[in-house]
Amino acid sequence: MLIIQILLVLFGLYLIRLYIPPFVTLRVLNLGNIFGIGAGAGFIVLGVLLKTIVTFIRGEMECGHMKQVVIALSVIGILGAMFLTAFFGTLGSIIHHAGYTATDQSTVIVLGCQIRGDNPSGSLINRCKVAAEYLEEHPDAVCIASGGQGPDENLSEGQCIYNLLTERGIDGSRIFIEDKSTSTDENIANSVKIIEENHLSKEVAVATNDYHEKRAAMICEKNGLTATSIPAYATKWSRPTFFTREVFAVWAQLM
Repeated sequence: MLIIQILLVLFGLYLIRLYIPPFVTLRVLNLGNIFGIGAGAGFIVLGVLLKTIVTFIRGEMECGHMKQVVIALSVIGILGAMFLTAFFGTLGSIIHHAGYTATDQSTVIVLGCQIRGDNPSGSLINRCKVAAEYLEEHPDAVCIASGGQGPDENLSEGQCIYNLLTERGIDGSRIFIEDKSTSTDENIANSVKIIEENHLSKEVAVATNDYHEKRAAMICEKNGLTATSIPAYATKWSRPTFFTREVFAVWAQLM
């Protein structure tokens, strides 16, 4: 019993260690690390209270509540198995979409990301980097720089993407700016308008973070686009948080 308790506590500490870096370094707190840190805390509590819980269950069974105990444990087990199946199934699909799949698509959509004042986040810089590399390799391709302006941003994300791409040598005439959207759904919907107005190809390559590609592809499909991926790979310390967050974001898209 003691060994199991120790293992549960250690696993809980490991989960917290895995999910807490984005909060410590950048004060990022989202469903990904809330879930991970919460799960870690749950394992720690379970480890500490395991003996008490087992004693309670045995007491209930000895008091003639065998049926109720079996039903309760069965329900918990079934619900847990269903959640884990759905969670890891979705996570596997997100990981599958995180690879580079763009080939010769002539329309590139770069999805916006946070700007702090005038300074683009590391994620946005990386998205523009991989988009610029693709555009350099495909000189006939054009780009939609998509993203509105938040309350703490001094310029729109679309304009920032334009600036970053042109600084990397991409001709500004190849870039359409979309600066009204406030979410990925709006990024894609507003980009579709630009695509239709300018008779661009609806087979698009989406430049965004690797963990974001699955959801972006789903939204593209809803808007009549066929999406491939130009992923900007997330840093190792942020991957657990953001890949986990995307599981819940994908579920939200399905509702």
